Amino acid sequence: LKILYPAVDEEDTPLPRAWSTKDKFNYIGLSQNNLRVHYKGHGKTHKDASSVRATHPIPSSCGLYYFEVKIVSKGRDGYMGVGLCAQDVNMNRLPGWDKHSYGYHGDDGHSFCSSGTGQAYGPTFTTGDVIGCGLNLIDGSCFYTKNGHHLGVAFQDLPPNLYPTVGLQTPGEVIDAN
Repeated sequence: LKILYPAVDEEDTPLPRAWSTKDKFNYIGLSQNNLRVHYKGHGKTHKDASSVRATHPIPSSCGLYYFEVKIVSKGRDGYMGVGLCAQDVNMNRLPGWDKHSYGYHGDDGHSFCSSGTGQAYGPTFTTGDVIGCGLNLIDGSCFYTKNGHHLGVAFQDLPPNLYPTVGLQTPGEVIDAN
């Protein structure tokens, strides 16, 4: 990691390397060294959504930060989101639905920028897909990839100190961080 992020001093600003056991909503379960996320709620309405944040925010000294998740199972409905959020965002919603939260959702391929209303962005994603999320800390933009294909810029003018985050909403949904 020192080669990828030479300007990051991990004693002062550690890189996010796992999902937080404390910074998650009740319906999120963690396993495999806190790299696997699974949904354990009822999944009846949007009120059953749950998210988890990484252990640390993305250090601004990274310049460009990128993480990937593999969709192990889309579960019943595939209502999953991958994205970024600030520390004060509630974890009982999918990424992108609330202020200072940004997400790309698997069921419809829409991007959500601090709003419950999404914008057409990319393709849907499902079991077996690998979704990447990149944050350009120089210009404040965020992009996504699906199975290695760049999908273009999803968000611009993002604030600093964002955390990688994923959200799930229906039974059987499982995501692994790469």
